[in-house]
Amino acid sequence: MKSCFENKDIYVGIDVHKKRWVVTVRTYDLELKTFSMQPIAEELEKFLVDNYKDALLHIVYECCFSGFWIYDYFNERGYKIIVTPTNRIYRDGSVVKTDKIDSRKLAFQHSRGLLREVKVPKMKIREYRSLFRIYDKEKMRLGQILRQVRSILEAKNHPLKWERWNKEMVEKLREVKFQEGIFNKKFSSLLNEYDYVKEQIRDTEKRIEEISEEEELGERIKRIEKINGIGIVSAVRLVVYLFDRKGRFESGEKLVHYVGLTPGEHSSGETIVRSRTGLVGNKQLRSIIIQLAWVAVRKDGNLLNKFERVYRRSGSKQKAIVAVARKLMMKVYTITEKEEDYEINIAA
Repeated sequence: MKSCFENKDIYVGIDVHKKRWVVTVRTYDLELKTFSMQPIAEELEKFLVDNYKDALLHIVYECCFSGFWIYDYFNERGYKIIVTPTNRIYRDGSVVKTDKIDSRKLAFQHSRGLLREVKVPKMKIREYRSLFRIYDKEKMRLGQILRQVRSILEAKNHPLKWERWNKEMVEKLREVKFQEGIFNKKFSSLLNEYDYVKEQIRDTEKRIEEISEEEELGERIKRIEKINGIGIVSAVRLVVYLFDRKGRFESGEKLVHYVGLTPGEHSSGETIVRSRTGLVGNKQLRSIIIQLAWVAVRKDGNLLNKFERVYRRSGSKQKAIVAVARKLMMKVYTITEKEEDYEINIAA
């Protein structure tokens, strides 16, 4: 028996949350159903197949905490599914926001072709990015331990509070004894955690370095690593997050906008507020690029000239280094796309 939905375009918007999904199903002209369900892809597939047999399903959800496993599930089974960037749904000015409304907007705007599609990275790229998330958490925990120890030393007015943190200082700290034995045990435990986290960081850095030997990404990583001031870990990070595939960005301008290095202006009457625009991507990546710019500006005369021009005009070192970071990323984009080696003192 022929299905009444055969070859009919059906649009499915999923508002994704940890404990439930809100799903809207519609045609181009009419909303058919909006309902809540458990976050189980198999159950949603069964519902769609049973109720809209032989329909051409177009599924969309926002990129969120759940990552891309929903995309993987439906894409591997041959369904047309896209992931749209968070907070990029067209807003109609309404102050009311509910899960049902979001789900309906997703389905409606998908039916009109209004949603921008996230290019889903390959599984290995996603796992490499997860490796960096682990690495960043390890570095963060190491910093917390250092601050905890410093705080203890300062509270006790211990002479070691002024000493530079290095291997020798850690050995000295192991000899420190406070009044209470119970507290000494906890202090010793804190130092043991420091050793453990340091070892984990070294192990993670080793795994990150192994990515540079990978056939597809290795050449790009080694080319970026040749830039003075960019180490292997930063080079791998830039490739994994920005240059995982050739032609990902149409131009260098698109790249610097993505990482939040594009200057912006909001003016009304005589009031002018200048700020940055963009930052579609990883916030931490922008900070790392700024750090790399502080190193590169001391080694590349062309970048130094850029810094000095902006600094003289604005009087702000922060604005100047952002301009340098933008110019640096334009150069990185060029050498990556053209497969050329980076040359210092050359304009981007």
